[in-house]
Amino acid sequence: MSQPPAPTAAANRHSDGDTGENENENLTFTIAPATESDLPDVTALFALYAQSLNIDLTFQSFAEELAGLPGKYAPPTGQILLARRVNPPHPPHPHSDSHDDTNGITARGEAIGCVAVRPITLQTGNDKEIKRCEMKRLYALPSTRGQGVGRALVASVVEAAAGLGYREMYLDTLASMDAARGLYSRFGFEGTEAYYHNPHDGVVFLVKRL
Repeated sequence: MSQPPAPTAAANRHSDGDTGENENENLTFTIAPATESDLPDVTALFALYAQSLNIDLTFQSFAEELAGLPGKYAPPTGQILLARRVNPPHPPHPHSDSHDDTNGITARGEAIGCVAVRPITLQTGNDKEIKRCEMKRLYALPSTRGQGVGRALVASVVEAAAGLGYREMYLDTLASMDAARGLYSRFGFEGTEAYYHNPHDGVVFLVKRL
């Protein structure tokens, strides 16, 4: 699975009030495009995302999406971004050779969040030539909420979409998800008309010009 350039984030991040949990803890993490070897973690996080919504995603062919990843999110028109916890370096073994290259190497950390972007074509409206995309599957593990993972994922996927040449980014969320809506608002997303049929009640459609 090839990787177009995308931003990488690595920092100690603290809550700005977007989720309200774990505000006194530090978390260091990276964000990078998912590779073929990352797909099992992506699949697991996508499944947790669906469970967290507590709604039926059959209308989006979600089971088929999981089975066929990266699918519509594949480069060069899409991308999946994965957040991983940064593990501390392994301490040198007291009896190891001082020239051992494995000393101090940081192991690949736990996958703690994800987001994806894919191309979309609107069926109505003007300016059909504008290149548009959709943000999908934004999720961070509950244990990391309030430490900026979601905020960093949104920033990264917006930057990645702009780098792929998109000029508008769409998404849908639920009216009941106040924290997510507040986060999107801070990134400049605004309300828009429904851009596809979603059968559930309380769906909010948003758009951002890139």
